Amino acid sequence: MRRAAALGLLAAALAACDPLTGQFRLSGEVDVAPELRAAAPRDNAVLFVVAENAGGVPVAVRRIVNPEFPAPFEMGPEDLLMPAVRRRASLRVHAELNARGDVGRPRPGDLTGQAPGILRIGAAGVRIVLDRRR
Repeated sequence: MRRAAALGLLAAALAACDPLTGQFRLSGEVDVAPELRAAAPRDNAVLFVVAENAGGVPVAVRRIVNPEFPAPFEMGPEDLLMPAVRRRASLRVHAELNARGDVGRPRPGDLTGQAPGILRIGAAGVRIVLDRRR
C-alpha cells in the first residue's frame, strides 16, 4: 500500500515537471525586409534563429551558414541548449544575421528580427523578418 502511494506521488511529481526532450520542434522561415536587402552580408554570413523561454534565456539555437532568403529553418532536439524544456513552455523566437559567426548582443551592421507573439513548442510556419539594422 505504501509503495503504491509512493509511486503515485512520484508520478504526480514527474507530471508536474512536464519535461520534453526528443519532441522539441519549431519550423518556419526567415526573410529580410526589402529596405534592408542591400545591407545584408553576402559573404561569410551566418543566420542564427534563437528560441528563448519566458525569462529570456535561450533554450535552442539553429545556425545557418550563408543563407539564401527566404531561409527555411527547422529546430529539433539537436538544437536544444538544455536537456529538457517544458511542453507548455512559452517561447519567443528571434533571428540575427551577421558576418562574424557569433550570436549574442547585436553589433553595428547586424540585422535582427523577431517572430510576432508568444509561440509554443511544435509551432510551424513561424515567420521572422529581419527588419532592424544595428
